[in-house]
This record gives sequence, C-alpha cells and structure tokens, in this order.
Amino acid sequence: MVNRKHLMVGIMLATALAATGCAGKLRITSSKMCLAHGGTYNASAQTCSYPASTRSVKQTCEMQGGYYDPAAQVCEVGMD
Repeated sequence: MVNRKHLMVGIMLATALAATGCAGKLRITSSKMCLAHGGTYNASAQTCSYPASTRSVKQTCEMQGGYYDPAAQVCEVGMD
C-alpha cells in the first residue's frame, strides 16, 4: 500500500512538471501533499495524520527531497 502512495505522488509530481514545462521549482500546498500521501492535514499543528502514524509536514516534504516553508505552509521540490 505504501508503494502505491509513492507511485501516486510520483505521478502527481511528473504531471505538475510537465504542466510547468520543467520549471525550476515545484510548490505543493501542505494540504495537497498530505492528501497525496493518504493523510489528513491539520493546519494549526502543521501535521499530517495517517492511519498508522502522524508525522510533521516538514518530515513528509523532506522525505520527497524538498524544503518546507512553515510561514507559507508549502513544500518546494527543487529541480535545479
């Protein structure tokens, strides 16, 4: 089941890159990133709740090789 979630995120990232013409960075809102991983986003705590565990949005972003901006609550995945 975890591999399926990673596949969904990969497809979402590839689609976004194709739509932007492979621009320098991809910005994903925290809620969309959390939902793509099968979680429920809590904006006040800035966490994703998963059926089996809870991890911070920052952790989820960094797992994708991104940088999390807590002020904007977005994950940037660099393509430079």
